[in-house]
Amino acid sequence: MEDAVVDVVSDIVEKNWQGLGRGTLRLLRERFPGVVFVAAPASDVAETPARMAGTVAVHFINTNDHCVSVVSDVRMAGGILLAVRE
Repeated sequence: MEDAVVDVVSDIVEKNWQGLGRGTLRLLRERFPGVVFVAAPASDVAETPARMAGTVAVHFINTNDHCVSVVSDVRMAGGILLAVRE
């Protein structure tokens, strides 16, 4: 994944999460059809976020293996996990 994609994703999340909540995932999936987007409660994610988009923590996830895992390297990411304080 490219840094420019992460910049746009962060911007979309920051501008829309407050009003749309998980509906923001639909916007992201429509804009970036090849990228996996998931959301989870922040309390379920122990890793340090790659960045913050407002109050939502943005994590990179590796989707190449059987199990999805959080990674710190954007080049290894096939998706983005949004950790949300609920």
